[in-house]
Amino acid sequence: MSDIDERRLRRLFARSDQAAYELDLSGLDLPHALASLDRMVERQRFRPEPRNVVVRLDPASATSGPTLFQPVGRALLSFLRQGLVTTCRPLPAESGAGFYVEMPGKKPTS
Repeated sequence: MSDIDERRLRRLFARSDQAAYELDLSGLDLPHALASLDRMVERQRFRPEPRNVVVRLDPASATSGPTLFQPVGRALLSFLRQGLVTTCRPLPAESGAGFYVEMPGKKPTS
């Protein structure tokens, strides 16, 4: 791997596990986890300042079966496409399972 690729990767994952807020979805089933995500994004629409959040999930194990990583990731991508989320990245492996999410603040009305 070239030096440029390593720098680009470090920049992507450098501060991905540090955020002002944390949404812990560990131990929740899929419907409750998705409802929590919806509430988080809906509340942010009315806040004037941007917000960054770490969304924590249960890590996969040999006996865990399906995890929430893929369905939560798909929901976050949907929010990204709608403009409700500005950044969505998976957390680095050493930080556990989850995502680093940045959301915009409320747009000022003219």
